[in-house]
Parts: sequence; C-alpha cells; structure tokens
Amino acid sequence: MSALHLVVMAGGSGTRFWPKSTSQRPKQLLAFGGAPGSPTLLAQTLGRFDGLVDRDPKHRMIVTTGALSPACAAQAPGVEILSEPQARNTAPCVYWAAREVAKVDPKAVMLVMPADHFIARPDAFARTIREAAAWAAAHDDLIALGVKPTRPETGYGYLRVGSKLQGNASQVEAFVEKPDLAKARTFLKAGNYLWNGGMFVWRAEVILAAFDQHMPEMRREWEASGGKVETAYPKLTATSIDYGVMEKARNVVSFGLDCGWDDLGSWTSVEEMADVLGARREGGAVTGGELLAVESSGLVVDAPGRVVAALGVKDLIIVESGGVILIADKNRAQDMKLVVERIKREHPGLA
Repeated sequence: MSALHLVVMAGGSGTRFWPKSTSQRPKQLLAFGGAPGSPTLLAQTLGRFDGLVDRDPKHRMIVTTGALSPACAAQAPGVEILSEPQARNTAPCVYWAAREVAKVDPKAVMLVMPADHFIARPDAFARTIREAAAWAAAHDDLIALGVKPTRPETGYGYLRVGSKLQGNASQVEAFVEKPDLAKARTFLKAGNYLWNGGMFVWRAEVILAAFDQHMPEMRREWEASGGKVETAYPKLTATSIDYGVMEKARNVVSFGLDCGWDDLGSWTSVEEMADVLGARREGGAVTGGELLAVESSGLVVDAPGRVVAALGVKDLIIVESGGVILIADKNRAQDMKLVVERIKREHPGLA
C-alpha cells in the first residue's frame, strides 16, 4: 500500500462557540480541555495521525483560508498549508488537495479529515483508519467514515448502509439529511444508519475520476487556468463534497467508527463530553476558569482566569472572552447565530 496522505480541512469559521470563537479564531484553533495548556482541536487532529501518516510535509497538508493560514501554520510546523484564495466550501478544497497528492502519487490513499472534531478513543479510531485505508488501496471506492450513533441525534446527517461487504465495510445506500427527532429515533432503532462524520478515505485517482464524472467543470476550470490556483479557485463550484460528489456516486462504502467521536458542534457538546474533556465540575462543565455553584446545576462555563459564582440557576451557558460575556439558555445553543448576526452589525470587531 502506498504511503498515506493526510488532508485536514481547516477553513471553517463557525460561530456556535462565540465569543470564544471568532472569524479570526474559529473552533479548530481553540482548546476545550478542562486543564490549562490543553491542545487545540487542530493540534489534536494532527496528533492522532502520528504513527499512521509520515511527518514529511508532502504527506500532510492543511487546507484553509488565507486569513487563517498564519495561525494554522503556527500550530502545525512542518505541515504544508494550502491557502485558499477564497472560501468555496469543501468540494473545491478536496479537489485542490487531490490534485496536489496526485502530483506525488496518483495511487496514494488520502485521508480527508475535518480539523475541529473530538475523538475520545484515538486507538479505536486508528484501527478503523488502517482498515479503511487498506480497502481504499485495493478498491476503486469512495469511503465515507460513519459513526455508530449512541443517541437519536437531530444535528447530524446520516448514512444509510446496506449490504455488508467484508470486515467492517458496508455499502452506502443513501446520504440522509438531518432528521427530526421522530426520524432520528427510527434511525437509531433500525441499526443500519450511521452519523455522517464528514471523514473520507480514497485514492487520489479515484476521487479525481469521481469529480470528472459528477463535477466535470472542476477539471475544465483548472486546466483552463493552467493550474494557477488564484485564477481557477474562484471559478470552482462552491458546494460541499457530499452534495457535489458523494450523494451522486454509486461506489461509496462506509466503515463504522466506534471511538467516542463528537463534532463539538455547540456549547452543549462540551457538556456531553465533559468527562473525557476533564471538564466535569460541581454544577456543570467548566473548560475555563472556576465555577462556584450554589444550588445551581447544568451550567456550561468557559471564563479563563475568572471565578464564576452562580446562585439558584440552571441550564445556562456562561462564557467570557476578550471582555465579552455571553449568558445563554442552554436549550438555545443552536441559535447562537442570532447573537452573532447582531454582533456583526453593532460590534463588528467582536465577531
């Protein structure tokens, strides 16, 4: 099997962890461990591939925006940075990375990973990666890693898997959009649905062939530009790799992950992962500062260097960062964009 190539997608600028996360310091550049000096999510992502992927810069790359490139480079010495001329979603990101890997070895197996997820059991993750990489080296398939669901989750898309192939491999029948709670419960009970974790494994030549079949305009624009990224990239179709390629392809296989995965999509995720993050405290989850809880429970607190005293309250998110204090109902965690939109209008420097 050819040496593995790691591609980390780190261009996201999510707002659901505001004010800890901002456009200049998004989630992947933050640490969520309860102990001082905890590594950032980007550093954790790179570290879990030690022993799997060579540290040679030709085998590790980060794709991110121009604005975030310096910060990513500072956290990832020796890793090649592909700096996007402009954000165009994940399909152009993957296409550019695949072209770069193919220059080295078109038969190389690519591991395409988000930069901002959390994995509690990296050894279990590594075992599945090895199995999926071996499959990708031997088959002309596109592999989407699925996470075995532990609850009826409405915040994730799903993979509906069909016939078992070999080992932990299953054919993917369909990509399913985020369900309502009733459907999510049905999926969990059915047993043949996996969370779509946005993690992929394939040979460079196989994904490039899939682009040629399902998004032929990508090659046309790239070759018309003479391979000049600055010219081609703004013309590449701005869409996700799921929508542009994976949902249309018929050669998609999944390997089920059971490794304590979480996408840390909102402040409530911190509470759900409090034990493995080392953030469990009396009164709630604390990833920064100290919580003094009096007749209070269910709190999520991140206020480095601060003592937060809570009296007679429950189910609140309390965050202090850069002189900004957020207090939110925990049940509204997914609506953080409403706050950020107003902040952008009235205090743009804080967004």
